[in-house]
Amino acid sequence: MYKVLLVDDDKAMLCGLRQYKEWKSCGFLIEEEAFDGKDALKKLSTKYFDLIVSDIRMPGMDGLRFLSEIKARNLDSCLMLMSTYNDFEYAQQGIRLGVFDYIVKPVKNEVLSESLKRIQRYLDEKRVQHTCRLEEKKMIIEDNLRFYFPKSQVKKLACLLLEGNYAVLDEAASTCSELSRQTNYDLYKMSLLLEGILQNVWEEMGNMFSWLAALEPLNFDDPFENCRSCNELKQQFIHCITIMLETVLKYELHHSDSLIRKACRFAMIHVEEDITLDSLAREIYISKNYIGKLFKQKTGCSFAEYVTKVKMEHAKYLLATGEYKNYEISDRLGYSSPDYFCRLFKGYTGHTPIEYRKMGT
Repeated sequence: MYKVLLVDDDKAMLCGLRQYKEWKSCGFLIEEEAFDGKDALKKLSTKYFDLIVSDIRMPGMDGLRFLSEIKARNLDSCLMLMSTYNDFEYAQQGIRLGVFDYIVKPVKNEVLSESLKRIQRYLDEKRVQHTCRLEEKKMIIEDNLRFYFPKSQVKKLACLLLEGNYAVLDEAASTCSELSRQTNYDLYKMSLLLEGILQNVWEEMGNMFSWLAALEPLNFDDPFENCRSCNELKQQFIHCITIMLETVLKYELHHSDSLIRKACRFAMIHVEEDITLDSLAREIYISKNYIGKLFKQKTGCSFAEYVTKVKMEHAKYLLATGEYKNYEISDRLGYSSPDYFCRLFKGYTGHTPIEYRKMGT
């Protein structure tokens, strides 16, 4: 199903649009609604929509300003404008901004149906082309990596990361310098190779910590899109490796002690449950006093402090989605009191959940 965002300040209009049966029959699902362009941009910052249907005249940020922002951010969602006959001049401006279709209010059943069918055909073709490009890109990356960058080098980067060893940053810089020479400073080929290396390293980490991707989703698709020189490629590659290193250190994954890893794994898998030292001890069949002392000795923090860290990091992710209220996040994380959750969050981040949410908008 293609995901849809409806944008209109008229609640009755939004309600009416939701009633059309054509959405489902044409393969569309209304995921979100927004009441002006600013509200819509907030939702677009955390979620991708295949189709955006927007009114032109809205208070705050109107439809045309909203479309300009979408274009400036290089978002490739399909766009449909709605307006009255009197706004046709505005609609023409929208078409110049890349709008796929334009329909007149009040929206007629047959008009919407025909428009959605055209958009469905366009999105189907776009999806096929995207899949073909990804397959072609994957083949190019795999073929070139075998030639330029042996698997042993990927494993070396992954091992340094999993040890929490900052030497991985020097290794990353060395990797870029070597690839620059081998590819004769071909930016496109270098960007593909470096992207492939990042994906392979993250895959190596995922093989050891399969639950990590769900808690800390890192996306390395087109990370070098805006790089215009070998030096920019190098800096971006080191930045991505740094993010992975910080993730390993943040979740204490660099410890070789199997009991510590089991404790960390337990906290991360059960992040949305009530986690205690007692429940950990039962899970790994170890005395709670022993595992408690060992965890403190190896990590420098108590298991309870570690659990709070994991929960607060997950809270940051949930807040960034914009889909949950504070009390809902508190409940999901296993806290009985939203006030207690807010105090913990401010103690961990220095900001209240409301302040943190605003920082991301």
